[in-house]
Parts: sequence; structure tokens; C-alpha cells
Amino acid sequence: MDIFGDALRDRQAGLTGRMLTIRRDDGHVDRHDPALYFMPEPFAHEVALLNMVEGPVLDVGCGAGRTLLWLAGQSVAATGIDLSPGAVDVCRDRGCEDVMLADAMTDDLTRQGGPFRTIVVFGNNIGIGGTYEGAETLLRHLAHAAAPGARLLVTGLDVAKTDQEHHLAYHRRNLDKGRPRGEIRMRFEYEGAVGDWVPWYHPEPNELAKLANAAGWRIKSVGPSDGPFYAGVFEKAG
Repeated sequence: MDIFGDALRDRQAGLTGRMLTIRRDDGHVDRHDPALYFMPEPFAHEVALLNMVEGPVLDVGCGAGRTLLWLAGQSVAATGIDLSPGAVDVCRDRGCEDVMLADAMTDDLTRQGGPFRTIVVFGNNIGIGGTYEGAETLLRHLAHAAAPGARLLVTGLDVAKTDQEHHLAYHRRNLDKGRPRGEIRMRFEYEGAVGDWVPWYHPEPNELAKLANAAGWRIKSVGPSDGPFYAGVFEKAG
């Protein structure tokens, strides 16, 4: 089942008005238009990071290819990977020349090209690892594919920036169990299809330095960027 990919395929086919739902295991839902993944310009919290890009670039979780296409417009060589077959198909339909089906958690990313001078992990995709330990594993894999001195550019959601009681209660349950507040379980829902529950992890900014140091990176900067989002710049250590 590729619910995310199906939503992207439909949007690429011109079907509008269909909403993609992300449901958390406490019932909280985020519904949004798949058109979000087709925006032609970078989001506000990505702009400063993209000014630092040096090719070749690896875009992890490239979705519908919005960052790949923007980089191509800047004449920057970039490779995209995604775990969703539908996302890869849509990228190719939209003219992305170098995009592959791959799992950043398990695949040898050096086979996708590189070594990469810049690795982009936008859209909260640091959460691919599912847990704190999984995020460390992901960062190790990315370090293996990175050139000496490479930059890793990350955008994420600072989950602590909320005053909504249902979020705060979820965070308290995690902390009471000894887990980071940003670990969640979620699933995709779209047009009557319901996906499996999967783990996802939203690292807080103050957790990134520890993760980076354990995985072959060092933090150059991390800070707020447009509302609840943060932007982080890592550099490959050694």
C-alpha cells in the first residue's frame, strides 16, 4: 500500500479537492491538500538553507520533487530518493532526471551517486527513523554517503512550541515512559484507504546536537525559522 504515493499520483493527474490525512494514534489529525508537495518555490523556513547548497545534492524523501525541480532551475546537480513508488513516478513525470526508489534507513546510499556535498532532509523527514535511536541510524547512513566537510540541511517541527492540551498530554505520556516528547505513531488515510501505523520522530532542536555528535556530524547552527519550524545546518565531522 502506497497511500502517500497515490495522493501524489492523483494530484499529478489533475484531481483536486482530495485531502491527505495524517492521523496520530491519539486521534489528532492533520488534513492537507497534496498540492502542498507541488509548490514551485521553497517554503519560508527552507530559503536560507537552500542558499548554502553545493552540488552534488542528495534529497532524502523527495516527495513530488519540488526541491529537486527548484535545484535543477538553479543548475545544481541533485539526486532524489523516496520510499514511495508513487512519489518516484510523479518525480519522473515532472521531469526530475535523477530520482530513485530507496530506503535511507537500510540501502547503501553511495550507490545512488555521490559522495554528496549537500544532503537535504526537509519536511520533517528526519523523522524517517521513527525513534531517537532510528534518527541516529539515519544520520549515520547519511554521513556514510557524504563527502568530507559536507553539509546536512534539516528542517523540522519543534513539537514543544504548543499550548494545545491534547499535544501537551501526548508529550507528558511520552516523557513519563522515558521517551522523547517527539516520538509518535501515525498513519496515512486517503480516499477511504487506511495505512498501517508507523513510528515517526520529531527531534527537538536541543536533541539534534547529541544526535549529530553520535552519528559523525557536528551542529553548525540550529534555530527557529518561520512559526513552529526550525532550520538546522550540520557539517560532516572528521
